[in-house]
Amino acid sequence: MTNPLFVFSSVWFLVLLLYSLGLTTNLVSPPVIGLLVIIINLFGMLVLYLLMCAGRRSKEVSLFRESKLLGYLRFIVVVWLLGSSFEVYWSGGLPLLWRLVDSERLYTEFGVPSFHGVMNAFYLHIVTVSFYLYVRSRGRGFLFFAVILLCWPVLMLGRGILLSAIIQMACVYFYFNRLSPSRFFFLLVLVVSVVVLFGVIGDMRQEVNPFSYLVDQRYDWVFDNLPSGFLWFYVYLTAGLSNFFANIESLSTNFQFGGYAFSNLIPTFLRELLKLDPRNDVVEFVDGNLNTSTIYAGFISDFGALGGIFLVTVVQFFCCLSYSLLVKGNHWGVFAYPVCFQVLVFSIFYDMFFLLPTIFQLVICFVLYVYLRSPFLLFNRKGLKVV
Repeated sequence: MTNPLFVFSSVWFLVLLLYSLGLTTNLVSPPVIGLLVIIINLFGMLVLYLLMCAGRRSKEVSLFRESKLLGYLRFIVVVWLLGSSFEVYWSGGLPLLWRLVDSERLYTEFGVPSFHGVMNAFYLHIVTVSFYLYVRSRGRGFLFFAVILLCWPVLMLGRGILLSAIIQMACVYFYFNRLSPSRFFFLLVLVVSVVVLFGVIGDMRQEVNPFSYLVDQRYDWVFDNLPSGFLWFYVYLTAGLSNFFANIESLSTNFQFGGYAFSNLIPTFLRELLKLDPRNDVVEFVDGNLNTSTIYAGFISDFGALGGIFLVTVVQFFCCLSYSLLVKGNHWGVFAYPVCFQVLVFSIFYDMFFLLPTIFQLVICFVLYVYLRSPFLLFNRKGLKVV
């Protein structure tokens, strides 16, 4: 269930199915070249998975020496707490509190540019490590800590970071646990809860659902009888594909590097200093309020359809590589694949791979890999120690 072939294929088939329902007015007719690009990458993922991952039995991933992993976790928690406290001080509070006191400040004003992305990477890594310790040791303290950590994105009104945390936790859980009927029910409840919470947070930020005007009049009854989050999810899941379909024909012959494909790797403060275009694509949106265009947006803006196919294949290769290392019991793969898992899930509306917080998470995972193979111990119960 967590392998890259299943994840990539299922999310794209799901969004294509939802798209075919045509419940909103912003959905355009799919062009042949757009469908062809997706089909080629679906087939490419199948080939990569068969070559790199299929037929290999999962090796038992040992629970790393608890004192060592706990010491590492304590250290990065301290780093994250210090950094996040500085961001709260810098921003003059938290977005949820701003909302409760009717402040006109936006949630996007929270955090220090670029530094905020680094803190988000630390946060997601801490959540993943904590939840891994729970899954492997069944220590309820780790579960409690992970759940408490999920309150942080709520305080920031950051639905994206909340979803990222939940998705990475889900990857860890379902890799180490088979999907039984009871766990399937738990997953279903979790998904519905996330959808509802997503809508609640979104409505708090904007008072009312801003996408109600998009609903096709024939289907008003559908969303009138569902929590607000279902409309949020339907629009977010299908809008990116609509923007992709609306632009792929005009950009299919483009092959000029304009710096869009990798622009998210440039730190925000540097981009502002150099006065670079904040956008990472040249896609013309079907609706100005819906600015996602799938993982392909920046790739086709620079290199057209062929470039989109190639660069998505590159992303798929790294996802399969991290999964193959996880299957082999490699320590880097254990924590890197949940990051790649998130990239695959979010591929239907954004490129999460060539993004600094994602790359930084992979770097942190490598630091953990090196540390676990070294004789050094950062913290034990008696304090700092190096051996």
